[in-house]
Amino acid sequence: MTWGVFLAWLTSVAFGVVSAIVPVVNAEVYVLVSQVSAVAGIVPVAVGVGIGQTVGKCLLFLGVRRGRRFRFVREHRARSRVEPRGRLRQAWHDAIQALLRLVGTKRWGLPITLLAAVVGFPPLYAVALLAGATTMKLRYFAPIVLVGRVTRFLLVAYGVGVLPFW
Repeated sequence: MTWGVFLAWLTSVAFGVVSAIVPVVNAEVYVLVSQVSAVAGIVPVAVGVGIGQTVGKCLLFLGVRRGRRFRFVREHRARSRVEPRGRLRQAWHDAIQALLRLVGTKRWGLPITLLAAVVGFPPLYAVALLAGATTMKLRYFAPIVLVGRVTRFLLVAYGVGVLPFW
């Protein structure tokens, strides 16, 4: 591996972490631009962004999981339980509870996570937050996200690679 390829991979990992945490930073656009500009090959960029995205989503997962222990979070949750809910807020609460039940089950949790990682629906950002609030194990979550994200970015990168042949 040359220094240029290694630097492109390292930059891709860093961009992947940032794009996983900050929703307005788009990893797909980064992969597209890197392939159009031919900065590096398809595999180092796609794998680097996939690894970075996995690290970022695991940070979100752990943030939710460990954030429940903070005092201000516990106080807010206790307050929100006693406040009356309007129709819209109750519908939102019910939808979140249904998603939590689905993502938290052994049968549907990992397939939903893989679908979110490859296709983007439901959004992986939301699935990472929901999975952190359930009993899903990080050791199952992380490899599924890695496989899904690397697959997604390889598909995006190879799709751009076909453009010169049109």
